Amino acid sequence: MNLVTNFSEADERWMRFALALSEKAQGFTAENPNVGCVIIDKNGNLCASGFTQKAGRPHAEQVALDKAGHKAINGTMYVTLEPCSHFGKTPPCATAIIEFGISRVVIATIDPDKRVNGAGVDMLRLAELQVDTMLLQSEAEKLLSSFLARNAPMHHKTAESIKRKPFITAKIAHTIDGFVSPAKGIGGQISNQVSSAYVHDVRSRVDAVLISEKTARIDNPRLDARIDGINHPTTRIILDRNLLLSADSQLVKTANMHPLVLISAQQADDNHWLNHANSSQNIRLFVVDKSFSLEIIFEMLLEEGFGHILIEPGPRLLNSLLSERLVDEFIEIISPTPLGSGLSINNSEETVAFLLPSPYVISNEFNLADDTLKIWKR
Repeated sequence: MNLVTNFSEADERWMRFALALSEKAQGFTAENPNVGCVIIDKNGNLCASGFTQKAGRPHAEQVALDKAGHKAINGTMYVTLEPCSHFGKTPPCATAIIEFGISRVVIATIDPDKRVNGAGVDMLRLAELQVDTMLLQSEAEKLLSSFLARNAPMHHKTAESIKRKPFITAKIAHTIDGFVSPAKGIGGQISNQVSSAYVHDVRSRVDAVLISEKTARIDNPRLDARIDGINHPTTRIILDRNLLLSADSQLVKTANMHPLVLISAQQADDNHWLNHANSSQNIRLFVVDKSFSLEIIFEMLLEEGFGHILIEPGPRLLNSLLSERLVDEFIEIISPTPLGSGLSINNSEETVAFLLPSPYVISNEFNLADDTLKIWKR
């Protein structure tokens, strides 16, 4: 595949517009990728834009083409993911691009779906369109983390298979002196309301939010994404080895709106509330082996379609995630108000400084009112 390295400033500007549209659709396109698309007419002026619609259809390219109409002739399309080349529930986007008379297509990243994977580019080039690829690739792939995880090919080493897993984001909140709560067994919010709104936005963009049963018992959260103007279900996953989650918990009570997944090392016995749950409650039980390995759990969740998971861990789960290096991205929220004592981020009563080990580095840092937010990536 030919790569272009001398993109113009205009190319980058229009692709950033397409990336912003991709972000707008993130979390709302079901199993389909959240794609952004911008069309510039032959004179270099914006004539249409679009993003993948709710539940994944119509695709971003078709939305933009329908808006552009005849203005698309000899125009340039900027799209965050390679246009599809196969017939599914919709005709191929590559065919529509050709039929509408687009002369150049700029693509951020290639679609790893085995039905595409370069075939869309080939179709466009066969029709004599100019196709340039890999503009702002890393930015596009960050926004497509769930889709890319679900469609990543299996890789093999000489003697072992590398297991696939979802893209994992972990969110932690602590005081400036390293405490996550006033004491063991006591919950409560550490961060401010602005930070809370930020977390709710992140929840709306992932496939599921995961916590341990202990955290569920202490905090009794709803764990959904509460955003004004958006009524979107949030799937919650609970690591509940011994099926201890109470039927009276907020998680169970809200399962009719927000799906609930329990992961256990055992089946529910005859008297367990799961066997008597209301049929309108969307509750699923996944049973894994008694080792309760996070690696096995994540692999299973990926197979079930969860490509990007937000984990809001307590200290014990955080320690497991760190020791097994399963997290791709950390969101660290730091409150400026010290507690002085309590339960620290390393599951002790000692004040600690939080510092992620290599290969994690801080990729972004900003303020949310008086809280500080750091994003760590590897």
